[in-house]
Amino acid sequence: MLQNSLHLVISTATDLLRVSARQILYIQSDGNYCTLFQLGGDMRLITYQLGQIEKMIAAQLPIDTANHFVRIGRSLIVNLNYVYYINLAKQQLILCDNQQNKYTLTASRDALLSLKNLIENEV
Repeated sequence: MLQNSLHLVISTATDLLRVSARQILYIQSDGNYCTLFQLGGDMRLITYQLGQIEKMIAAQLPIDTANHFVRIGRSLIVNLNYVYYINLAKQQLILCDNQQNKYTLTASRDALLSLKNLIENEV
């Protein structure tokens, strides 16, 4: 039996995606679909809404791992381990992976302020 404790498994009628939680940078919503972005630039289109993915993360991953994934506004779930820079004025969030690749995202000022406060309270 495969050990799924640190993997997210997303299954549809035609596909199965099993990805290590550490490999997930962020998940971005586009209506009824989401795109999962992984370390190294891999992307996977998922036929689930962001709220459904959020529930899968909570149900499948141990609480200490699931807590690293935070919903930012209506369209993003980010892995806190890769948050590098937040700029409220520019509504900009930059994630940085282990290879020093940077991923620039935009989010609402309120969503970024909530993320900034969450990270500051963890320190």
